[in-house]
Amino acid sequence: MMTWEYLIVALPRFEAPTSLPEHSSAVRALNDEGALGWEAVGMSVLVDGSVAVLFKRPLDAGEDSAAREEPSAQE
Repeated sequence: MMTWEYLIVALPRFEAPTSLPEHSSAVRALNDEGALGWEAVGMSVLVDGSVAVLFKRPLDAGEDSAAREEPSAQE
C-alpha cells in the first residue's frame, strides 16, 4: 500500500505576472517544493486573501519522515 506524507504551505503575496515565471515568488516557492519531491494537489484561498497549497509525496516504506529533507517554504 502506498503511504503519503502531506504539507501545507502559504504562498507569498500575489505579484503581477511577468514574462519570466521564475520572477514570481509564488512560482519559486512552488518550484522549490517540487524540487524536493512534493506535488501540489490542492489550493485554497483563505479569508485574508492568501493562498494555501496542499502538497503530497510518497513516503517510502520503512523510511522515517523526520529523516527526509525538510520542505523549503514551510513555516
